[in-house]
Amino acid sequence: MIALLETYFTAGDDPTEPDAGDIALEADVTLAEAQAMLSASWAMIEAFTGRCYRPTTSGKVIVKAGAPITFRWPRFPYPAAITVGAYTSGSWATVPGSYVAEAGVIDLEPFTLYRLTQTGTVAGAEVTAGVAQAAHYLALYQLIQGPNRREYRSQASGDFSYTRESLLPVFRGSGAGALLAQEVRL
Repeated sequence: MIALLETYFTAGDDPTEPDAGDIALEADVTLAEAQAMLSASWAMIEAFTGRCYRPTTSGKVIVKAGAPITFRWPRFPYPAAITVGAYTSGSWATVPGSYVAEAGVIDLEPFTLYRLTQTGTVAGAEVTAGVAQAAHYLALYQLIQGPNRREYRSQASGDFSYTRESLLPVFRGSGAGALLAQEVRL
């Protein structure tokens, strides 16, 4: 059981495909609007599939377990190495950890506050033609539907806590869900 979990990730540049200029032309909006919507679409696609298509330039996870657990790094692809710190006596001390990079897992002891920090930049997953087409459809659909995006009336400004269930209407409407079906990580 996880008693506390906080994540801090910084995404790198969006993939170069699809081209925001094509989306802007097709939706009859400015290039800046198309770029902003395309960037938001990548965040939505990552939340929907469980994969990161943009490089993760920095990542930190604060976690505390109530029982011994095997903790999985929350972003895929997993970093090659992580630094493990434990909070003891009022400061963070580096401790050895049994991190398995291929599976993205580490064993954690109970009742200890851990800080897991990725080492270096983690490259994004490969953007297949279907994923690029899904990003195009998703950005275009949202730009054409208008700025008030009915699916997210309860969303606060700056809130990127998308869930797969809350994203379903826009993914169904745009056709992106069918294109991403085989990319979803369970």
